[in-house]
Amino acid sequence: MSRCVLTVLCIALPLAATTAGQATRSAALDAAFAAFWDADDVRGAERAGQRIVEAGADFDDVLARLRAGRTYKKEATGTREMAATVEGIRLDNVVEIPPEYDPAKTWPLRVQLHGGVGRPAPRNGEPGGRPLTSSRIPGEPQIYLHPRAWNGVEWWRAPQVDNILKLVDAVKRKYNVDESRIYVTGISDGGTGVFFLAMREATAWSACLALNGHPVVLANDQVGADQQLYPTNLANCPMYLVNGGRDPLYPAASVAPFVRMMERAGASVEFHVHPEAGHDTSWWPVERPLYEKYLAAHPRTAHPASVAWETDRTDRYNRVRWLVIDRLGARDSDVELVDVNSVELPAGYRGPVYERRRGSGRVDVVRTGNTFDARTRGVQQFTLLLSPDVVDFSRPVRVTVNGRGVFEGVVTKDVAALVRWAARDHDRTMLYGAELTVAVP
Repeated sequence: MSRCVLTVLCIALPLAATTAGQATRSAALDAAFAAFWDADDVRGAERAGQRIVEAGADFDDVLARLRAGRTYKKEATGTREMAATVEGIRLDNVVEIPPEYDPAKTWPLRVQLHGGVGRPAPRNGEPGGRPLTSSRIPGEPQIYLHPRAWNGVEWWRAPQVDNILKLVDAVKRKYNVDESRIYVTGISDGGTGVFFLAMREATAWSACLALNGHPVVLANDQVGADQQLYPTNLANCPMYLVNGGRDPLYPAASVAPFVRMMERAGASVEFHVHPEAGHDTSWWPVERPLYEKYLAAHPRTAHPASVAWETDRTDRYNRVRWLVIDRLGARDSDVELVDVNSVELPAGYRGPVYERRRGSGRVDVVRTGNTFDARTRGVQQFTLLLSPDVVDFSRPVRVTVNGRGVFEGVVTKDVAALVRWAARDHDRTMLYGAELTVAVP
């Protein structure tokens, strides 16, 4: 055999082996992503995500696939039940899919919380009541999700919060939801539930619209709101409020002082008062175009330049967007952060709204390019989730906490972190390339 032929063989054999190896890795990655998109829930997506990491894929390839998302198929439209059992109670949750639903485009999702949550749960075999529909405040063609609440699983209890988030995740797995236009709204007790979610679980929402609700309801111990509430957290969700002047339960005049509290917290609040309205939706024909205009003007910003969050727990309610509070406790460098948890009422009361029985921690952080400037109180450790959409991973990241530099360096893109948060958030617009854990000095 000639030297020329041997040379060709020596080159061709490694190339063939390389090509075969690439094909095997590509097939493994395709299979892993198929399992990831087919997962029924977050836990299943996390398991499938491990296969993506093990496939050894390039970070940019995985990022591109996650941004593209799954391929949605044609699905049945109309009203469909999404039953769930929460605290042993069967909840007949409902989703409405518009007849013109087209999987080739993204659709807004309205999460609609109903009122009257103090009624007892139906007994076994009894119907849950009238079908939940959006007929009271019909809107533009979009997907409507109607969770169900009863006495014991009201909107402001942890099991119900989990129910709502799981429902949103389930709808996104089947229908092409626009992640930047998922908003939560509610009437009466549902409106009060909106206030709770804005203060405890704000990440998913583009806007929070409370109709005929009142934030003071959550201050009543007998209501059973889950843990403590922090008005400063309302700054993370644009607020749209409607109340009637003659509402015997929550008249607009009684809500106004709390609107001022929200504004002091830095919240964006639009407050509409209908002087002659009672505890009803007689104002909807007037409100509907204003409501829809507000939603059109408030898509969710996936990576806002600043966030602020306060919590008394690290097992839940400890995250907003790209900030996660990991460990609570005082530190030498703690700074004073203004607490707006107070109102002044016409009757003469001036004082706190929500009682505090345990310590809490808060982080206010501003991002400018690759620089993060945080101020903290009562937090020992937090995590910054770095998105390649706003952070340049080729340049150093700088973090200061309470005026002290705590980190400066290039952060490596991490496929495991990218896939882990993609599984949890199930969001094509909110992807994170690395986790940066910060110890407060």
